[in-house]
Amino acid sequence: MRTTGSGWRERLTGAVHRLRNEPGTTDLTPLQPLVDAADTRRDEFAELDDDALREAARALRTGEALGDTDLAEFCAIARETGRRVWNLDAFDVQLLAVVNMLRGRVVDMATGEGKTLVGVLVAAAFGCAGRRVHVLSVNDYLARRDAAWSQPFFDEFGLTVASVTSDLDDDARREAYTADVVYAPVHEVGFDLLRDRQRTAPGDTVLGPRDVVIVDEIDAVLLDEALVPLVLAGEAGPVVAARDLAAHLRHFRLGKHYEVDDDRRNATFTDAGLASVEAFLGVGNLFHPEHVALLTAANLALHAQVLVERDVDYLVRNDRVEIISASRGRTVDKQRWPDGLQTAVEVKEGLDVSTAGEVRDQMLIRSLVTGYTTVTGMSGSAREAAAQISEFYDLTIGVVPPATPLVREDEPDRLYADAEYRDEALIAFLTEAHEKGQPLLIGTRDVATSEAWSDRLKAAGIDHVVLNARNDTAEAAIIADAGRRGAVTISTQMAGRGVDIRLGGVAADDDPALAEAVRELGGLCVVGIGRYDSARLDRQLRGRSGRQGDPGRSVFFTSLDDDLVLEHAPDHNAVQKLDNEGSVLDKGLRKHVDHAQRVAAGKLDQIHRKTVRYDELVENQRAATIEWRTAILAAEDLDDLHEWVWIEHEHSLEVVRQVLLFHLDQAWAEHLAELATIREGIHLRILGRETPLDEFNRLAIDAFRSLQTHVREAAEETLTTLEPGENVDLAEAGLRRPTSTWTYLVADTPFGTPEERFFEALVGRRGRG
Repeated sequence: MRTTGSGWRERLTGAVHRLRNEPGTTDLTPLQPLVDAADTRRDEFAELDDDALREAARALRTGEALGDTDLAEFCAIARETGRRVWNLDAFDVQLLAVVNMLRGRVVDMATGEGKTLVGVLVAAAFGCAGRRVHVLSVNDYLARRDAAWSQPFFDEFGLTVASVTSDLDDDARREAYTADVVYAPVHEVGFDLLRDRQRTAPGDTVLGPRDVVIVDEIDAVLLDEALVPLVLAGEAGPVVAARDLAAHLRHFRLGKHYEVDDDRRNATFTDAGLASVEAFLGVGNLFHPEHVALLTAANLALHAQVLVERDVDYLVRNDRVEIISASRGRTVDKQRWPDGLQTAVEVKEGLDVSTAGEVRDQMLIRSLVTGYTTVTGMSGSAREAAAQISEFYDLTIGVVPPATPLVREDEPDRLYADAEYRDEALIAFLTEAHEKGQPLLIGTRDVATSEAWSDRLKAAGIDHVVLNARNDTAEAAIIADAGRRGAVTISTQMAGRGVDIRLGGVAADDDPALAEAVRELGGLCVVGIGRYDSARLDRQLRGRSGRQGDPGRSVFFTSLDDDLVLEHAPDHNAVQKLDNEGSVLDKGLRKHVDHAQRVAAGKLDQIHRKTVRYDELVENQRAATIEWRTAILAAEDLDDLHEWVWIEHEHSLEVVRQVLLFHLDQAWAEHLAELATIREGIHLRILGRETPLDEFNRLAIDAFRSLQTHVREAAEETLTTLEPGENVDLAEAGLRRPTSTWTYLVADTPFGTPEERFFEALVGRRGRG
């Protein structure tokens, strides 16, 4: 199947979808007149010398939103400025993306169509309007690279730019955030917000207000990573109980102490295993409601032992567990599972056990992004996520056509009866393409698969490089050369890599003949080994080929025993028609793989909805707590604190402020711990025919209702026992904040929600009679 960006069928189909008002079909062309108006002024600004063009650019800094006339002028000036700074002449479709993003839409742009340039132009336009802009990416490398690359452009407009990366201290971060445009990884901004919420002096915050955010790979951030909790923790000692329980389970054996489902998604204790755990813990019945925490810890230890896989879910590197992001195929710095699971995996691997952390505060990445006044962004695969982004964020998405029609050949899946047939066909396909010299990009779901295929290619005598979580620091260089003649690259994920694959490789910049030679071979060939859980990820992989009108080819090799099918739609009909190579000829079974992928995506949507609903009330309570905290910090005299403290005392404003902040922060940390306990046990309410979410909200409201009163009473008690004075030692009075704090991301557990874990254990126990 050859896809093109200009065929009449595609245009007709798009018109029908827009007529139905389907998500992702927003018509972006009503703003085309602004682009046309910019085109009419191209010669006018091209004739200006550098000083005059710079003066015209800086004249746009009015501090007010750009109206249509000003926006058309901005586009014309920005295009000419970009041509002089980078020798890049923005395409009309790039300007169409710019004006639509400035009017509140999200744009879907094919990979290689210049999303980075579009982001710079959008940031500059907002900056001219007096807005503070954060451009969020996925790692330090991209933030640092894009800030450095864009600085000469922003200089022409009189705008400042900076990057925030993990190696900066507070002073450097505070200075960076004063820039008009800030490039930063999304989690670094989140961590700064969490730390700011624990500051004890009014001038110590670093982040400042969240005004405009431009999110690169916006679908990945708003959906795949939006539910990742960002955590600020304080020192709380080692996880002794979890460590001991994990050690006890190390001698457990399959069939004797536990059982595992055929698809290796669930593990349950046998009667013997359960009796052993209960004896070890000294409890009579783990399923009693008072033992919810112990039941959870036992299941975490079991799952860590038998289901959490090395080189799939995590790596062991430098004597520590590094978690692999399921959405990006790379390890994520400062990421850990909830303490019980983290400890269990560390014990399993014979590593030193991490220090446990008392959670001081946490929030979802979703909460960070939605806290901005204006949200926009771009992606190469936002169209498939349009319905979810519309539902969860009330953002509309439109597709920007490529500047040059897409000529990549996207072949139908090659479906096989099983992995053995699939792999035999795939190695033959790769060998043939490689012998011609066509560059190959092979996409896999996990590190283990990428390394297994690396071994196969070595055995076949095919030179290649592997891009996975083990060597992600070298990713830019690997990707940049993946289009070289004869290059073979294996990658676990291609989402958010941020580097184009140019035909001919990096040397083609100096020798265009190298690129032409690869074009004659058909361009880059992308091969997927099994479908991903989301069609968006499939499209991201395909999108690495066919850049800016280049020829290309993509095909997925799948089988009926792929993980996707076994986990989400294992009940397919028996294979009736096979060719001599094991290829499935039944059209119904080909559709079954699509069905499995839709089921997987549907499950992810349900998880998103459920998590958002549980988090909504907590976010409201957090907002109220922050409002109280802000008022305490902003107090100018003791009278401003009478809402909190009514007793007579002789303490200074700073002392009273610190006492109140300590007790408020401690109360919030304890409230979060209580909510976590409620969340773990709320599934037991199902047995009483109660709705878990309603019960969670009721219990959370009850728990929060007394928080302010508790803080007031605790503060008054402290102040009555403190000796008056300016240099009061609060630590001596028992008001000790953590001696150290750290931030981390909570990784998704590989085996489901608390409710799912509970019912797996319950059904397993009932099944044993």
